[in-house]
Amino acid sequence: MNRLRKWSKLALGIVVFVVVAQLCVSILARTRRVHNYLARHLEQSFGRTVEVRHFSVLLLPSPVLDAEQVTVGEDPAFGQEYFLRADRLTARLRWTGLLRGHFEFGTLSLIRPSLILTRNDEGSWNLERWLPPAKRNPGDAIVYGPQAAPTPANRLQKINIDEGRVNFKVGDEKLPFAFLGVSGSVEQVSAGRWRLRLEAQPWRSGVTLQSTGTLIAQGDVAGTSARLQPARVEVHWGRVSIADFFRLFTGQDYGLRGAFALDATAKSGELSSVPLRPGDWSFAMQARASEIHRWDLTERSDNPAVNVNLEGTWNVPQGMFAAQRLVVETRKSNVRGSASVSSSASPSWEIHVDTAGVQVADLLSWYRAFHTDVNNGISVDQFFTGEMTLRGWPLEVRDLAFSSNGGEARVPGLNSVLRVGALQGGLKNNRLTTGPVRVSYGPLIRPQSGPSPRSGAAPKRRSPEDTRSAVEFAVTHDFQKRAGSISVNGRLEKVEDAFSVAAAFGRPLNHGWNLTGPATAALHWDWEFGEPHGRWNGRVDVSDGVLQAVGLNLPLQMNKARLEWRDNVRSADITDMDGFGTSWSGQINQAGPPEADGSSKWNFQLHANHLDATTLDLWAGPRARPNWLQRLLPSLLGGAASNANPATALVRRINAEGELRVDEFDLEKISFTQVRAQGSLRDLHLEVRDADAQWAGGKVRAKLHASFLPQPTYDATAELDRVDLAQLPPSRSSSERFSGVASGILHLTTQGVGREELLDSLTGRGDVRLHNVEFRGWDVSASVADGEPREGASRWTVGEAAFTIRDRGFVLGSLRLDMGAEKTLVKGTVSFSEDTDLTVQTSRDAQSESRAPERHVLKIHGPLDLPHVSIEKLVARQPAD
Repeated sequence: MNRLRKWSKLALGIVVFVVVAQLCVSILARTRRVHNYLARHLEQSFGRTVEVRHFSVLLLPSPVLDAEQVTVGEDPAFGQEYFLRADRLTARLRWTGLLRGHFEFGTLSLIRPSLILTRNDEGSWNLERWLPPAKRNPGDAIVYGPQAAPTPANRLQKINIDEGRVNFKVGDEKLPFAFLGVSGSVEQVSAGRWRLRLEAQPWRSGVTLQSTGTLIAQGDVAGTSARLQPARVEVHWGRVSIADFFRLFTGQDYGLRGAFALDATAKSGELSSVPLRPGDWSFAMQARASEIHRWDLTERSDNPAVNVNLEGTWNVPQGMFAAQRLVVETRKSNVRGSASVSSSASPSWEIHVDTAGVQVADLLSWYRAFHTDVNNGISVDQFFTGEMTLRGWPLEVRDLAFSSNGGEARVPGLNSVLRVGALQGGLKNNRLTTGPVRVSYGPLIRPQSGPSPRSGAAPKRRSPEDTRSAVEFAVTHDFQKRAGSISVNGRLEKVEDAFSVAAAFGRPLNHGWNLTGPATAALHWDWEFGEPHGRWNGRVDVSDGVLQAVGLNLPLQMNKARLEWRDNVRSADITDMDGFGTSWSGQINQAGPPEADGSSKWNFQLHANHLDATTLDLWAGPRARPNWLQRLLPSLLGGAASNANPATALVRRINAEGELRVDEFDLEKISFTQVRAQGSLRDLHLEVRDADAQWAGGKVRAKLHASFLPQPTYDATAELDRVDLAQLPPSRSSSERFSGVASGILHLTTQGVGREELLDSLTGRGDVRLHNVEFRGWDVSASVADGEPREGASRWTVGEAAFTIRDRGFVLGSLRLDMGAEKTLVKGTVSFSEDTDLTVQTSRDAQSESRAPERHVLKIHGPLDLPHVSIEKLVARQPAD
């Protein structure tokens, strides 16, 4: 019992001592003298000035020093900004050092540290004097002369990092690249040897990042002042978005999507398996990218993947990189070679490809990953081999040679296999040349039947392949002039097959139109350095072709036509084309190169034999359908008729000006001959500045303005010159009764689409002058004077009329006819359906008027062919009293 009390008192005493000691130490740690003492020991450990807001010390279970808001100063040789900041620093102290009266740090923990790694102009890093150097081996050379000041001794055993950040600077410039969420440890396993395991997330300022993955680095290294040699470091970087990969290093998004991973091993000193020069590192790296595709396309199972393997040496201070082994592998292709890079003041690159084997099927998968609407049924079986050397910066091709034995391609829409001939190419005198490669298709001609084997004659050999559809391609490029060309020469029995192939590869050439029939082409595309786009030159000839356009009910027969390119300026020469019920000829020329937005101005000169409005309605009708223009215009402009490209936007792209000549044009019952019209169509406005034609023995000159937005509206003005009344079209019987000559001005306006809608909204006015007018059948003057119809003829030397057009008819405000002293006045209406309601009144001069017993008026109503005529008395008004 006494022993228990004795031990209890001892334990209580120890507890009281520890508590009192902890209180005393905590109080002492807050004094300025102890604060400065502890700060000096931290400065000795870091080799730099240290500022701490306050310290706290914990004795049990082991001595621990806590420092809040720690700032480690920078070496003046690297700037004035801090070297390291941490919200909290925790250092475990060794009892052995404390018992000897010294502070010796064991494990150092940094909570939310921020480290700035700076490289000066001499290529040195500010980190080099922080960690201790490796021990000098006894066999190392002895250095004579003044020695550099030794690095302050450092007793750190282990550094733990939690939620850290690492920034980078080059001189005074702070780089946008950094590491966030840095965690792990750096442990001293022996004097000057450190084992590290760190994890971090790459980051870049100014860009939005979503998936940069986690970078893990682990291995053994020496002190940084020994240039980390010897060392062995393994790096793994996984779960990285390709888009974020490029954003990290360039700050830009190039539109690539996919996944990226990297595994690398770097060794230096005696840990390397290959002999190295001082400062060299040996490395082995494998980079993998998969699911590569364009940003706006969905993932596919056949999206391309690529592996890049590098093995070589890297001297960071000298900026020398050499990969003795370079391997690039895809699913069915591989490239093997070597590479070297010098990043000195004058950077130089060299990449040598010893062997390359490329399957076109791999190239097709890459094409699918970056282009839309590529048909899944396309397959290509062809293999290329070659070698290449690239040098300089920017890289330039110095040596190149490749070849292929040919292959086959299957494209949906073709009833035959595309056969690609043998191909060879290479670089000679800084000029790349690819010999013509022949692409043909079509069924093989069957062996011709020969004599029976019993006759003893040898059977005939198989005839050569049908070559009616074959195209040859050739490519040249001068690397010194930075100019080249691609030539295309051949003939197709069915030009629609070329459209099928282009559409299968997601590059449709015909939008809303289709051309069938044979065609021959002789084209070449030239390009030069500094030009944004190449230049097309050459021609395409079409004969006996059929052109079907959306919006046209019947196809155009292209009997003979040629499309030419001259420095990207297009022109169409139409020798013979049947369409719209007549034969066409003429030219359509592009006024100049396309504008920046792709629009072009066109000039045309077209000629047609005979046009009829009724036939035009059969081709483009029914006119009552309000959206027939929406079906027609997209095909003419090379765009798809969809909601994304409304007709108004497509019509606005038209910018055409020129002349149209028509030998004969029939509009309802009106027939014009020798029609000539000059005008333009641009920005949804049609402007016919000058049009003239022969009509009814006279001439007509007209102007027309039409606007197609928001609703089609038309405004026309016509000048009539000496039109023969006998040739006017109302009816055969009326033309036999009337004769004379008319001249005047007619103005018309209407709106809408379709015949009925246009007639309903048609309005206008006219002023006409008449000469030598004759009306056969009635003697109008005698009929009015006698009060009953009199057969005979009526004649007037001059006359004039003013009328308006509305409600589907003509309203005669006044038609005055003069024959000496006798004057005739006609008023009333005539509808488009030839119904009349007219009043005819005659008058004489004052002397003749005084002898007239009474006055009458002539009433005409009913059909114009067989009108009903009546005579009514004219009651004179009495003057007011």
